[in-house]
Amino acid sequence: MKMLAFLMFVLAVSPATFAQSTADMKDDASTEHGVSDKAMNIAYANLMTVLNEEGKKRLKEAQRAWIAYRDAQAGFDSHHLSGGTMEGLEQIGALNLLTQERTKRLVEDCARFKGMY
Repeated sequence: MKMLAFLMFVLAVSPATFAQSTADMKDDASTEHGVSDKAMNIAYANLMTVLNEEGKKRLKEAQRAWIAYRDAQAGFDSHHLSGGTMEGLEQIGALNLLTQERTKRLVEDCARFKGMY
C-alpha cells in the first residue's frame, strides 16, 4: 500500500504546469512521462519478485504486448493532429496516461499475487 501511495504521488507531480511554448510543454511532458515510466518499471520489478517462473514468463509476454498496444493507442489518440505542432504533445500525453494506468495495474497485481506461491 505504501508503494501505491508513493507511485501515485510521483505520478501526480506535473512539471508541464509551468511550460510556456509548445516546445516547452513537449519537453515537460516528456520529463513527466519519464517519471511515469520509471514508476512503472519499479512496479514491474516488484511484481516480478512475487511471481513464480510461469508467472514471470507470462508477465514478460503481457508487458511486450502492452508496449505494442500503448504505442499504437498513443498514435491513434494523436492522429487527428497529424503534422501539427501539438501532435507530439498529444502523443506523449497519451503515452503518459497509458503508462500510469499500467503502473496502477502492476501494483494491484503485485498485491494480488504476493504470498500466493
